[in-house]
Amino acid sequence: MYRTLFLLLPALVLQAEESAIPNAVEVRSGVFVLKGSPSPATCAAMKKEHITHVIDLRRDDEPDLDCQSESSRLQELGIHYMRYAISKTPPASDFDFLRSVLRDLPKGSKVVVHCNNGNRAAAAVCPWLVIEKGMPVSEAMRIAAEAGMKLPETQEAVRRYLAKQGRT
Repeated sequence: MYRTLFLLLPALVLQAEESAIPNAVEVRSGVFVLKGSPSPATCAAMKKEHITHVIDLRRDDEPDLDCQSESSRLQELGIHYMRYAISKTPPASDFDFLRSVLRDLPKGSKVVVHCNNGNRAAAAVCPWLVIEKGMPVSEAMRIAAEAGMKLPETQEAVRRYLAKQGRT
């Protein structure tokens, strides 16, 4: 038993490690899902981590939405800002578009995808993980859940999209 625990210890330490960006989960090297909008501390951490792009998925009707201020603050730090509002049950066209955005980022880019609580941001990167990066669906869904994809209707939208892409 002690040998098994000893062998598992490095994995447990890796899981417990704090993200370099507050309130964010690194779902793949250089790709973060942020729960909420970037605070000043989050922006400082993004600068330190050499984040190159931020994708904001919030809708116009969300509280405390100030895209202009966020865009200006990030541009001052040399970070590209893009806003593409999606619903909690994104249609296939939204998944297609976001996959292409992530796929076509310049080599060496680091990106933060965010929404109000991480649900939509995690859902947006999940198909990219499966289709573009070859991750098994079950692993991508688990990672997306850890990053904030909690709503059953959002999970179902992702599963439906992946099934239509021949990924189950």
